[in-house]
Amino acid sequence: MNRWFSLLITLTILAATQTHAQVTVNIGTVNLHAGKIGLGIDGITGSTNLLMKYFFNNQLAGQLIAGFELETVGGSAPQGQTKQTGLAWRAGGSLVFHLTRDQVSPYLGIEGIFESRQQKGFFSVVPDPQNKISGGIVAGAEYFANDQFSFGVKQLLGLDVMLERHANSLVYPREEATVKFTTSTLVTARYYFN
Repeated sequence: MNRWFSLLITLTILAATQTHAQVTVNIGTVNLHAGKIGLGIDGITGSTNLLMKYFFNNQLAGQLIAGFELETVGGSAPQGQTKQTGLAWRAGGSLVFHLTRDQVSPYLGIEGIFESRQQKGFFSVVPDPQNKISGGIVAGAEYFANDQFSFGVKQLLGLDVMLERHANSLVYPREEATVKFTTSTLVTARYYFN
């Protein structure tokens, strides 16, 4: 249900800006320029990240990424146990190069994100958070509906490095660091200020 609602909102925004876009955007060249700042979101259908994109020049941009999830547990903890709310937070960045300055602007780049995830539930001893570092190559495209609004899709091809945890615990088994190959596809939306 949440995915369909997010898709409906995105399509509504696209339809609302499309009529205005025909007047303000010169097809062929979008007003990408050094100093342009965009705020947005990605992962519209899942756990959303907040994005801040900054163009260093007409085609090279850096982006800060931040996000969090909060999961609550219902009821009271049984005697002798602790009620633990699940919390995940992540922060990272990317550097992307836009291949064109057209209304549809494909890009390539690199991205890295650190994430810490605390498990939710009732525990006699609360487990350590699970930490991971994700990084890889990003390929995507932004469609500029006008000079202020864009939406797009990005594909990440990279690695997830799950860091060691429970190194000094007598209750939980030690988990060694693991590495896995991952891919992900995210929908993005941004509003540019200048």
